[in-house]
Amino acid sequence: MKITDFLITPFQHKLINPLKTANQHYSHRSGFIIKINSEDLFGCGESSPLSGFSAESLKEVSYALESYHLAIMDIGETSVAELLSFIPIHCENLPSVEFGLETAIYDLASKIEGKTFSQYLNPNAKDQIKSNGIVGIHTPKDNYKIMKVKVGFRNLFDELNNLDELTTQFGKDVKFRLDANGSMDLPRAIRFCKEVEKFNIEYVEQPLPKNDLEDLAELRNHTSIPIAVDESLTDFHSAEKIMNAQAANVFIIKPTVSGGFTTCSKIVEMATTEKIISVITSSLEGPIGLSACAHFASALSIDEVCGLSTASLFEDSFSSPFSIKKGVFYLSQKPGLGVGINVA
Repeated sequence: MKITDFLITPFQHKLINPLKTANQHYSHRSGFIIKINSEDLFGCGESSPLSGFSAESLKEVSYALESYHLAIMDIGETSVAELLSFIPIHCENLPSVEFGLETAIYDLASKIEGKTFSQYLNPNAKDQIKSNGIVGIHTPKDNYKIMKVKVGFRNLFDELNNLDELTTQFGKDVKFRLDANGSMDLPRAIRFCKEVEKFNIEYVEQPLPKNDLEDLAELRNHTSIPIAVDESLTDFHSAEKIMNAQAANVFIIKPTVSGGFTTCSKIVEMATTEKIISVITSSLEGPIGLSACAHFASALSIDEVCGLSTASLFEDSFSSPFSIKKGVFYLSQKPGLGVGINVA
């Protein structure tokens, strides 16, 4: 293939309602859409670091993308492998850039071969991925089997009342993922986990601050509820540290935060070897990034329920190439991601 153009376009998507976590407040998402042209085909990717999770800034992302642009524009005939090889050189320690560039490259390559994005990466990839719902966004009528609940910003009495109400609302068969965003200390987390064991809890996500791996390991000794890590997992090295500390039962992998398919596949492979569950979730990306997360999950053969039901959080409801019905995310079967650049 020969690269004929490389475009970087800033975007901003506004949330319908501001999203509150224990530590952050989001009203919109900003980032860059990457478009790589080869003759009459193009591949697109998204690089949108998430404040509170990502270490890099939008300015750093912009500089790295321009640096990559300058490196590839005059190389003539090239290959997927060569395009990928430039990423570590120009985008070190910038996982959202790695994610965006790898997505654009694989999107272009899969279109050239007439395959879906996920089937280009894995011929046995499925066309659907299970997804959880989000309390406050989705209702019992949406028929999700697992719901995500933000916790950690209420007192314990109110947390338990809230879970009582949600159990009544959604039914006892629906499981809950409780996301604390690192808001607790060890004594509070131990008490919280003991008190919520009576509910149908799938796991508690990031109950302690991201660097408290020893305390996360200790917490696992005090509860039967699986412990998941999110903010603690930022790259392959951090995943190794979590594994060595025996700090988690579940890895929550956000490609925008952790890196592209190359990094995510290494993390999943290591987790599988150590019998740690892997879950792919979005970082409030737009349709390009969200589609890429879903295709990653499919290509990595993730059977767990992932966190992909975020498109409805935004005002400009995406004209997306996928649909979600009864907690199942159906991927586009068009070549590549199946996303037109106009929905960026």
